[in-house]
Amino acid sequence: MWDSKYAFEKSKIIQGDCLEKMKLIPNGSIDLIVTDPPYKMTKQGNSCRPNYMKSGMGENLFDGELPNTKEWMKLCFDKLKDDAHFYVFTNINSLHEYLDVAKECGFKLHNIISMIKDTKMPNRWYLKYTEFVLFFRKGRAFPINDMTSRDYEFVETPTLKNGKIHISQKPLNFIEKLITNSSKEGEICLDLFSGSGTLAEACLNTNRDFIIIEKNPNDFEKGKDRVGKIFKNYGLNQQTLLDAQM
Repeated sequence: MWDSKYAFEKSKIIQGDCLEKMKLIPNGSIDLIVTDPPYKMTKQGNSCRPNYMKSGMGENLFDGELPNTKEWMKLCFDKLKDDAHFYVFTNINSLHEYLDVAKECGFKLHNIISMIKDTKMPNRWYLKYTEFVLFFRKGRAFPINDMTSRDYEFVETPTLKNGKIHISQKPLNFIEKLITNSSKEGEICLDLFSGSGTLAEACLNTNRDFIIIEKNPNDFEKGKDRVGKIFKNYGLNQQTLLDAQM
């Protein structure tokens, strides 16, 4: 629930390549990162929707080459404050790469959280209902705020009927849970692959500032409109979000 004492003056919505735009963020200034990067959908490394999704599913999951994992993950490490948490979504095809690269960058693995969805991915080796969230830390270990939280969560995935605006959109309440477990009110959370802007809405609902970065112009506009409607309801000025100055 929004508390009117929070004006989100540090919050930003940025359109562009995260490898360039993250350089605008001072090192050691971010309290938490939660992000869902484009990752391999097949063992051949293609990042696109499976063949069975071709009809009526809109745009590709990702248009272009996959971003260099070591480049963006090293930037995440640099931008985080000491003693901070980092959550990154992945699937089994990118799991080992992300674990290896995160270790190279200096992160320590806390846990692997299973997000168990109400939809399945057809597969010849068991139907896939699970998406992984790698839970890392930078610096010293500290507990999450709700230590009764499980390392698995059943979620209801967004649909067109309930407001889905991005093909890989994550459930709002699940993102809120990660945010409230690993940050405090008034702190700054970052999503460098923001898609539909779910992290921004989760931060607005839980009184955290946010920085979201999205490369795709269409997705950026959707996220900006989504956040803009909330800002308007709160009586806040959306223009400050678009100021690139940190």
